[in-house]
Amino acid sequence: MVGEWIAESMVATSKITSSSVVDITAQGATFTLSVQPSGRYTATLSRYGQSASESGMLTLDGSDMVFMRQLPSPEDSRAHWEQVGSSVILTGDTQFDFNLDVSSEAATLRTVLVPR
Repeated sequence: MVGEWIAESMVATSKITSSSVVDITAQGATFTLSVQPSGRYTATLSRYGQSASESGMLTLDGSDMVFMRQLPSPEDSRAHWEQVGSSVILTGDTQFDFNLDVSSEAATLRTVLVPR
């Protein structure tokens, strides 16, 4: 995982209504992930003209990638990961506002990363 990655696709699927699916990258969002040999990472999501970044430490636990975010606030999250050719696919839990009512709901996020 060491290196620079960019999301080829990011698809959120509602855990409440499985027919609610949003391709975030098709809506113009970009996601980049930079991983250093030390395990430090920086992730940046840009969409709707705004950008949000986080940084922390990344480790592997079997088939899970563990993101131990330090900034902007401490929080741990996990994503199942698999390598397919030169791509890496991350699948994990997230929150997403599917109907734009300013209320997020539980979702699964599938992100396909390719080397940058």
